[in-house]
Amino acid sequence: MTIGRPENRPVVRRYQQEGFNEPVQYRGDQPESKERIRPVENDSIQHVVPVQNVDNVFRNNDTRKQGSLGSADFIPEKRLVHLDLKGGAYRPEFYPKLFDLFLKAEFTGILLEWEEMFPFTGKLQSAVNGDAYTLDEVKGILNEAKKRNLEVIPLVQTFGHLEWLLKLKEFVHFREDPKYANVICFGREESFDLIKDMIDQVANVHKEFGMTSFHMGADEVYHVGICEESRKKMDEHKGKDRVILWHMSRVAKYIQEKHSVNVLAWHDMFAHIMESDLMDYRMTSLIEPMLWSYAEDLDYYLPYQTWISLKPFKNVWAASAFKGADGPGRWISNPMHYIKNHESWIKQFERAKTEVNIRGLVYTGWSRYDHLATLCELLPTTLPQLLMSQETILEGKPLKGNYMRTRKWLGCQPTTELGDASFGCQFPGREVYEIVNRFYQKRLAAEKYIAEDYDFNGWMSKVAEELNFTSPMKLETIIPLIDQHLMELQATEKEFRMAMALIYFQETIDEYVYLFMADVINTLKRRKAACIQNTQSGLTYAKRPFIKYPGKQEL
Repeated sequence: MTIGRPENRPVVRRYQQEGFNEPVQYRGDQPESKERIRPVENDSIQHVVPVQNVDNVFRNNDTRKQGSLGSADFIPEKRLVHLDLKGGAYRPEFYPKLFDLFLKAEFTGILLEWEEMFPFTGKLQSAVNGDAYTLDEVKGILNEAKKRNLEVIPLVQTFGHLEWLLKLKEFVHFREDPKYANVICFGREESFDLIKDMIDQVANVHKEFGMTSFHMGADEVYHVGICEESRKKMDEHKGKDRVILWHMSRVAKYIQEKHSVNVLAWHDMFAHIMESDLMDYRMTSLIEPMLWSYAEDLDYYLPYQTWISLKPFKNVWAASAFKGADGPGRWISNPMHYIKNHESWIKQFERAKTEVNIRGLVYTGWSRYDHLATLCELLPTTLPQLLMSQETILEGKPLKGNYMRTRKWLGCQPTTELGDASFGCQFPGREVYEIVNRFYQKRLAAEKYIAEDYDFNGWMSKVAEELNFTSPMKLETIIPLIDQHLMELQATEKEFRMAMALIYFQETIDEYVYLFMADVINTLKRRKAACIQNTQSGLTYAKRPFIKYPGKQEL
């Protein structure tokens, strides 16, 4: 089956918590690399000659046993890349190229979070994204993964993070708390029917291509026992913890019995709960916990006791991050944050290997912190750090910039500098990677000019722009500099749109430009227009005092 669409078709998450209601912010927990502000003298950032032949960079006698918990250099047997489609979903024709890279880089599968991009039917159809895949496209994507022997595990949220559904008027009555669109009123049987429908529609398609596991989500459930039906269930099961287990266990049991698969779930809503309660709801036989943490220092954010609490479970999964976990508005990649996260996971594996059976590692790549949040980094800008993180795990140690495998996989020498890019790479989406990093440097230069330039700040201030009070002589020296910055930014935006159209739908392109490119361009456009208006011949100016702010009525 081929996948793709006609050529004429138009082209913000998580807080770390080790127990219920004990939030600890982790995404901004580490000091960020200081963003360097420097002029951009040309379009290049870091020119690197593409790698021609590095076939001998691998050790040919790697004797470490994958999945062996007795090995000091533990390598998770299953290594899956998480594709989060709640933002920046890819055109169907991009998947084969992406899967080829994953296969080359020794990943074993994909955790695929469809959300509103899945072509749900029936009652769920009204919530489906207007750019959602067709059923044939979904099957084409799964078939491309199967052809490469990449395991695909679907992820369907079944408790919290249901904003894509509960945001809509026709589903507002399903909310646990009428004010918030994230948690479903799980005590209602009608809600359970809706959850089962979501599960069945996704699972039935995945089973055609081989499905051994299903991820039921169930993280960050911030509101429990608020709607009437859930409150009654909470009283019946004697508390929040136990009613959470009740809901999770019935969902897991349904998936396990109906679809004959292993059921995975995020760990944060039950890892703190007493073992006797876990046993009461058969959680240890129904669920394989996925322990997630995305900080640079997991010794602090993932205490040893968390691993001990998961000992009753037969298998445990780990979840690191390669994007979307360094600030909800982060649009430029910060490789070292994610590399350090994986270096820290190596220490965690060494610590936990005698306590639990670690079945696999998922490299999460969040597109938004939640459905209602802004876009995070685009996937192409983060593929180099994904591969450097993978190589770190495969080598079982910090590599200190010596990423030989990644160099082969990318076809260039990767960089770990925030805002820099390696040019001449040969991975899918490299054009977007290069252009975004180039725009970042040009935006920094323009923002520095706006904030610090002597003439601009003296004679093109808000007073000049809005009240037309300035010196035309000075403006004549400012206009050429505005034009220079504006021309470079607009040309880069045009390149960006063209490269993005090969990978993304039009809304993603427009949202990204609107969020991260438009402000500086529009500021320069406004100031240029004000400059032109204020350099006309024969202008006269107001007598002082003429500035009044705020007005008397506002005091």
